[in-house]
Amino acid sequence: MRVDLTADRSVTVAAGDITLFRYAYGAPHPHLTGGLLPSPVTWSPPHKSPGTARHVTLTELSATATTATIAHHLQWPAVDEWRSLTASGAGHDTWLLLLENTVTNATGRPLALDGPALSLPALTAPPAGRAEWRAAHSATATVVVVDDNANLQHPPRWSAGLGPAPLEGVSLGADRTAAFRYAVLIAPPGHHAPTLAGLGRDALAGPLPAPRGHLCHADLTSRRPPHRSRTRVLTRRCKARTTPPTP
Repeated sequence: MRVDLTADRSVTVAAGDITLFRYAYGAPHPHLTGGLLPSPVTWSPPHKSPGTARHVTLTELSATATTATIAHHLQWPAVDEWRSLTASGAGHDTWLLLLENTVTNATGRPLALDGPALSLPALTAPPAGRAEWRAAHSATATVVVVDDNANLQHPPRWSAGLGPAPLEGVSLGADRTAAFRYAVLIAPPGHHAPTLAGLGRDALAGPLPAPRGHLCHADLTSRRPPHRSRTRVLTRRCKARTTPPTP
């Protein structure tokens, strides 16, 4: 794969001569558009009215023959965020986006996590009850979004636009950090959605991002650096709590 940087503005990810998407990391609301995406992908901290973001620094920009990764630190009015997105092939004409972020409350007081985090608004997907994954079909693609089983209130309810619905009754304590992970599978129209969901589940079974602060849904089981095996480095914790525990 290939990554092309437009400094302080965007990164374009391509597989050979085919553009997969452009990530506008320097925009007030960083988002993914273009290429083979059947819908823009909006991605923000999960609380209402997050405001606008300020890009701080790229922490990774890399590509191999099969993957491309973009990671950066950004600041919003209420939170500090680190996020990473990795694109990779997932079979013939199918590719995967692994979206990972940590959100740290910078307000000095509890912050309600009551807003949408991820959405593909151009896709038709009616709201749905709690489920691990959700699919949408269009004239150009089959898309599946899979929620990581360590995310708060997993499995989520689903909003229109193929995104997890806002959390219910969850607050993030001052200076506390929550982590979220999603897999997005994109395949030709008519592809078998449960098969795509299985690919997303396998991708999410890999190592979690390196810890940044106290994670409200997990405690560290190892202080060693992340590695490429399928061993999880975080264990699920406090899924049903409305307020994260104090240190």
